[in-house]
Amino acid sequence: MSSLTELLAAVRATEAKLDEARRQLSTGRRSLSETRAALARLDPDNPETVVPADLRRADDGLERTLDSITHVVEALRAFAMRL
Repeated sequence: MSSLTELLAAVRATEAKLDEARRQLSTGRRSLSETRAALARLDPDNPETVVPADLRRADDGLERTLDSITHVVEALRAFAMRL
């Protein structure tokens, strides 16, 4: 096996792991959204009293992480295409 073939295999394996991470983060983000909605239903007139502000920050963090993963995967694919 050539070094180039090994490098491409490593890039593909990394892409697969990043795709799995993206799926897991997306699932977590959906669960977080469902949790926030369920908490808001406890006091629909004043949801801010039952929904912790940290839930919003957590969602923002997940979104940034998902964006980063997308950019890294795109960069890996572009790199592999140039090889």
